[in-house]
Amino acid sequence: MFIKYNENEPVIITHKDAGEFIYAYKELQHFKLIFTLEVYQKTCSLSITYNDYIIFAGSFTNVTRIKKADKHSIVIFVENEEKVRVKFSIQVGVELL
Repeated sequence: MFIKYNENEPVIITHKDAGEFIYAYKELQHFKLIFTLEVYQKTCSLSITYNDYIIFAGSFTNVTRIKKADKHSIVIFVENEEKVRVKFSIQVGVELL
């Protein structure tokens, strides 16, 4: 799996070679996104909260690719099919494809 990060870099959870990362995004509207990625296990989890209330939580297995779809969104591919679009625009959002 190849992942390119453009703005904020993910944080290594354990050690560099383990392939476990976490990425956090917080915006002014009180939305927070937490994204974890385990590269070798091909899994990721995604949670979105608003004022510390969970509004979306999901775990995905067999993740084959994550790509930047446009200026304000990324797409998570599961078994080479687009499954989830994460939107970073006026507020954070998730679209199940």
